[in-house]
Amino acid sequence: MSRILIKDADYIVTVDKDRRIIRNGAIAIDGDRIAAVGKIGDIPPAFAADEILDARGKLVLPGLFDTHIHNAQQLGRGLGDEAYSGPERLFRRLWVVEANMDAGDALCAARLTQLELLRAGITCFADPGNYFAAETARAVEESGARGMIARTVFDMGQTSMGSLPRNFFEPTDDALARADEMVAEYNGALDGRLKAWFSMRVPVACSDDLLRRIAALARKRNVGVLGHACENRDEIVASHLKYGMGDISRLDRLGMLGPNLLLMHMGWVDTKELMLLQRNDVKVSLAPGASFHQAMGNIAHGKAPEMHELGITLSLGSDSAMSGNFLDAIRQTFLLVGGYHEARLDPKVIRPETAVEMITINGARSMLWDDDLGSLEAGKKADITILDIMRPEWQPVHNPIANLVYCAHGGSADTVFVDGKCLMRDKKVLTLNEFDLYEEARDRAASLAKRAGLAQVAATPWPMT
Repeated sequence: MSRILIKDADYIVTVDKDRRIIRNGAIAIDGDRIAAVGKIGDIPPAFAADEILDARGKLVLPGLFDTHIHNAQQLGRGLGDEAYSGPERLFRRLWVVEANMDAGDALCAARLTQLELLRAGITCFADPGNYFAAETARAVEESGARGMIARTVFDMGQTSMGSLPRNFFEPTDDALARADEMVAEYNGALDGRLKAWFSMRVPVACSDDLLRRIAALARKRNVGVLGHACENRDEIVASHLKYGMGDISRLDRLGMLGPNLLLMHMGWVDTKELMLLQRNDVKVSLAPGASFHQAMGNIAHGKAPEMHELGITLSLGSDSAMSGNFLDAIRQTFLLVGGYHEARLDPKVIRPETAVEMITINGARSMLWDDDLGSLEAGKKADITILDIMRPEWQPVHNPIANLVYCAHGGSADTVFVDGKCLMRDKKVLTLNEFDLYEEARDRAASLAKRAGLAQVAATPWPMT
């Protein structure tokens, strides 16, 4: 195992319990762990580095988290644009694309997803489910990233929102058995880089029996459950029409609320549901980019400031190339903070420091990984993101946290480590063949759009010759 010294960093944002920001700092990496963090004089003299990385002009962060990513939807970028409603987006766009994929498409999509994540400095993702767990896991193996995967489980072909694709739902027993097999096979795989949880992808398409049994299996396997909830008004109306209550009240009735539950979007919760989330330590992943793009109303109607004040663990997610359309946790911080500043007419309602916590330590907490990840501290895993701040949008730097949220984007990412292994150096991803992947993705995406009957959906009205 190699020893690496990162030295002379302009800023090291530790996100430790004291939230220290170290000027002209250094980090010693010993194998897959951080050995020391501080000034260069704080590094033990006996530490003999095999490699020294000069970080002048750089800002160093814990590896960034994106807690809502759909690997399987990457080849559908643009095919979810301008859908008029939640049902149209889910039932006639996103799920139609997934239903027409084959294993080769899924592997290509996952590789492309993880390439985009790494290029944006994101080292760890949470995927709420697809039917291609093996392909997603293989891409994680190849990319060197860290992630959480799940297998989609639906047992209702017809819902009050619409009909699912024919191959997109299964008998309850079959769905649960296959999900359980996936968790048993992949949880803890790849030297611990991979977690596997159970998916509750959209509650309205899951029966009460399915959800109760998912919760029981998660307890048996000592893992969590992740999925979407309170995503938009259409889904809340559908839940009330079918069950007489919203998503959170229904999940509470079924005994699903708990610290191992990660819920995504969550823009349409009421006051009673906020208290249920707090009482049960439920984790929440917000996706402001998807809401802005898909007109979900999760900022205008959302309660993120209230969730934060209640102590609910909040993280951030990009969603997918068919929803938010870009995978960039740093851009998500600006959309969240700026969106709530605008919606509440209050420039301090959510501070940039809070948003940085969401893509670091809170991301780790949301995935029950904070013992090892989410901050730069001795003993934790060496998952590290290094940003190049010698760029016009960064200068001058009066407050590095403000610049990170208000000025920067994932394109600042320069170097990325996971488990002490360098996955990207000088903006070049070392683990994936970038340009061959672009060629394959272009061909597969065109074929997939045609099979899904969506080839004209993303066409511009301007003449193209």
